[in-house]
Amino acid sequence: MGRAQPKSSPTDEHARRIARALATGRPPPLDDDLERYCGSSPREVFAAFAGAARHMPPGGKDAALALGYVVLLQRLLEHLRYRTDCGHADAAKLIAEFQAHVAAQVAAGRVDDGMLAYVGGALHQSKIPASPALAAATAKLAADHAPASVPVDVRAALAGMLESCGGDPFTAVGMLAEATHAMPVENRVTLAGALALCGVPEARGVAVLLLLDESAQVRGAVAAALAQVAGALTPTEVRRLIAMRNWRPERERGKIDAIVRTARAGGIECACWDAGGVEKLAATAIDGAMAQALVLVSPAGRKKRMSSILFKGGIADAWSGEPEPLRRLEATLAGMHGPILAVSRAYVDRTVAHHLAIGSEAGQAPPFGLLQVAETIGGADWQPARMDFAETLAGLMSDVPKPMCEPAAVASLLRRSGELADLEVVAQPWFEDDPAIAETVERARGGDRADRAKLAAYLLAVPMQPHRHKWAELFLRTALWMREASPSGDLCWRELAIVAKALADGRDMSEIGLMRDIALRTIAVLDAADPARHSAFFPGETVRKRAR
Repeated sequence: MGRAQPKSSPTDEHARRIARALATGRPPPLDDDLERYCGSSPREVFAAFAGAARHMPPGGKDAALALGYVVLLQRLLEHLRYRTDCGHADAAKLIAEFQAHVAAQVAAGRVDDGMLAYVGGALHQSKIPASPALAAATAKLAADHAPASVPVDVRAALAGMLESCGGDPFTAVGMLAEATHAMPVENRVTLAGALALCGVPEARGVAVLLLLDESAQVRGAVAAALAQVAGALTPTEVRRLIAMRNWRPERERGKIDAIVRTARAGGIECACWDAGGVEKLAATAIDGAMAQALVLVSPAGRKKRMSSILFKGGIADAWSGEPEPLRRLEATLAGMHGPILAVSRAYVDRTVAHHLAIGSEAGQAPPFGLLQVAETIGGADWQPARMDFAETLAGLMSDVPKPMCEPAAVASLLRRSGELADLEVVAQPWFEDDPAIAETVERARGGDRADRAKLAAYLLAVPMQPHRHKWAELFLRTALWMREASPSGDLCWRELAIVAKALADGRDMSEIGLMRDIALRTIAVLDAADPARHSAFFPGETVRKRAR
């Protein structure tokens, strides 16, 4: 790792480009070229890690370039995580191989705790859990470097962290999550309890937010610790507990109730929501992985604050940015990929509630950033509530003109549904990235146009059949999104509702032009020579990576 590379590689060039942007105060240039490269070069995670370790002080001499490699590493890891979400075993295997490599480098003494913290942060940002081997290496490194004779002043360390983030508990818990991501869960449980019980009010405020930690063990430890100091909670902390109570899995809610009861018995009232507001609400289209992002713009004095909530089988991410000039915020929004439409507050509340229910039923808590977004907009009574597919579809269909529902009209619409002009851009990320389907396409690669048509028919008849309801739900949610922006019917939400109903009713998918297009697009995208697969990140990812 200490030797210079004999020649510059594309990985080096991307890292230098990112470093130059960071050095001038600009955000990293996370453009389509970089995304395609990350998607097509997954094994470059090793080169990015090596480059960061080589240049990172104190062993290296170029912190800016080292950070360029770290940003690149995070993007490479996020592409791998995206593929693991789709069930690709090769991506999961490569992630495990990478973490084992890092752990080996730590054991060999070639990586210090500072560099390891950057790796942990990259894994955290990519939503990849630390492997047991990496967690063990992290714990050993920390133990080896712990002072033998001078006791650690936990209170002073916490005070320093809180001071560095201006006392903002959301910033502090974010820093803590990144710094401890690679720690064994037992260590994180101990730290979480210490935050609640150390007697530092600001630290206790951070502990309250850890009730939304991704680990059920950490959430349980924090709840037990907070129960011991419930009488010292502030009114704001009580409000936060009440707000997040129903966001957590049902079996965990009783612990929150007990803490709140104790606090109220001690005379602590629930604070009102701080003044906030929202001036603009918008939502991206839903992609083929059922992912969507909400964007909220709130006033912040003479500036504006942008918040975002990312949905993907639950609430995958949520955050509120720092206040910034309107011109810069508008530039960020303009640089987003894919369609984005203005939506109503009712649409936002309904979508959040739906995904809260999905997460809660899976035993998950939403990210703590969701509470930050709620506070930024001045409060939100978000409660888990699934959108029932049949009921929601029936509601849409009740607004579809009856002539459009006649059998002949429906048959004609289904045949030409792939020609709906409003879907030209929206449908670009609608394809299957299932491993079994990818294997089928791989076996048939190289055929002519006629062969592709036959392959598409086969995909629709066999491997895509189990995904019928997924596509029906995607069309239904897209119809709801389009209706928000076009109550007068300028967009094709009525047509999409009819297609969703046909799929739900068991209609032959080969009769539906939109499904034939999705099958053909799947074949094209899964072709290794097609770069579309490598830039197929959902719009919500673009919102987050460009604005943070």
